[in-house]
Amino acid sequence: MMNHTGNDANESMILIDLNRPEMDDMHLQMRRACHDLNAPLRAVHGFAEIVQRREAAALSEKGAAYLNRMLAATEHMEQVVSGLHHYARMASHSLQPTPLLIEGVIERLCRAHFFTELKAGQLSYQGDASLQWVSDEIVLQQLLLALIHNGLCFVAADAVPQVLLRWAKQGDKLLLTVSDHGIGIEAEYCQQVFDLFVRLHSREKYAGAGTGLAIVASAVRQLSGELSIDSTPEVGTSVRIILPLLVVAPE
Repeated sequence: MMNHTGNDANESMILIDLNRPEMDDMHLQMRRACHDLNAPLRAVHGFAEIVQRREAAALSEKGAAYLNRMLAATEHMEQVVSGLHHYARMASHSLQPTPLLIEGVIERLCRAHFFTELKAGQLSYQGDASLQWVSDEIVLQQLLLALIHNGLCFVAADAVPQVLLRWAKQGDKLLLTVSDHGIGIEAEYCQQVFDLFVRLHSREKYAGAGTGLAIVASAVRQLSGELSIDSTPEVGTSVRIILPLLVVAPE
């Protein structure tokens, strides 16, 4: 299965347009809006939890159900605002080109965020251990973090996640490929899943705020790269990223 989704030369790869007008966001305003939304959300959630702890016995069955729905709704909104803030922060990040050992970047990322999956064999990575590349480590890690997270989470209920991250030099570019055995995406949705807050499944089935792949698209655009996807429902997905060298600004 992994060979199907991991074929770098696969002609079914769909190139993602990173320069559509609707992707030009006002990132500073978004960050300010998130900051303003967080305080009242935390207050509502906090007071609802107090009511649940201290007044639960006084609530009717219907009242308790309403309170649980309120808590679930505020938790979801906090997740959405947090995802939006993360997206806006990454999109407005000032690039810091640095010579990086790619294997070191990936190893640090995987051990920090996916140690359990690494030990369980659900996540693996392979590539040229000596390959160095000039890029921004924060942006590079964030786009890979989102792709790996998606590959591990969007699997059938009875399936064991399998994610493979590969890297190689392709001419004068860096090629990164993240392949999985997940639920896959219909071709008609492959472009729009990289838009902000686009969800193809209910929150009850797959948790998340719908910001992960938008962060990937924003990060690839920041790095002046190319993003493409090959996905087959019930088989898996392969996302390919091609990045140029970033220019180190003179001191």
